[in-house]
Amino acid sequence: MARKGEKIIREASAEDEKALLAVTGNSADIVYVRGHKYKVKWLHPAIGDWVSALMSKDGNDSKILSQSAALIVLNGFWRCHMFYWLLWRWFYYIRQYNAMELTPLFEMAQKKTAQQEAPAYLNATILLTALSTTRKQMTKAEAERTLRELRTDKDGSSQRSTESTQAPSSSSASPSAG
Repeated sequence: MARKGEKIIREASAEDEKALLAVTGNSADIVYVRGHKYKVKWLHPAIGDWVSALMSKDGNDSKILSQSAALIVLNGFWRCHMFYWLLWRWFYYIRQYNAMELTPLFEMAQKKTAQQEAPAYLNATILLTALSTTRKQMTKAEAERTLRELRTDKDGSSQRSTESTQAPSSSSASPSAG
C-alpha cells in the first residue's frame, strides 16, 4: 500500500515505449509546412555550423530562412552538397514559404539538436588550447609569482602591499640573487 504523498510506479504503456524508442533510435519526426510533409531527424553537428554561418550573413532574411530550412530538411553531408542549391531555391522562389510557415520546422530542429554535446565540446576546446604550442608558456618566475598571489589571496592578506612598502628601502639590492 502506498502512503499518502508517495508516487506509485506503474508499468510503461505501449505509447510510452514507442516514445522512448523514437528518442533513442533516430526516428524521423514529421512536420507539415503548408500541407507538405517533411521529415526531421537528429541534426548532424555540421548542420548547426552551416546554419550559424548563414545567420551571420547580412542580407534578405526570408532567403536565409529558406536556406536554413533546406539544410535542416536535407541534414546530411552528401545530401546538402548535392541538393542544397536546388531545395533552398525551391523553398524561396517556388513555394515562397514565410517565417510563420517555417516556424514548426525550426522548432522541431531545435528539439533534434544534441544539447548534451555542448559541455563536452567546450571541455575539449579548453584541453586543446592548453596543448597549443604557439601559446606563450609561463616562465618559472611567472608561475611562482602567480602561485604566491593565489596563496596570499586565499589567506586574505595582501602580500603585494607589503612588498611595495619594502621595495624602496631595498632598491640597491638586486631582486634575484641567483
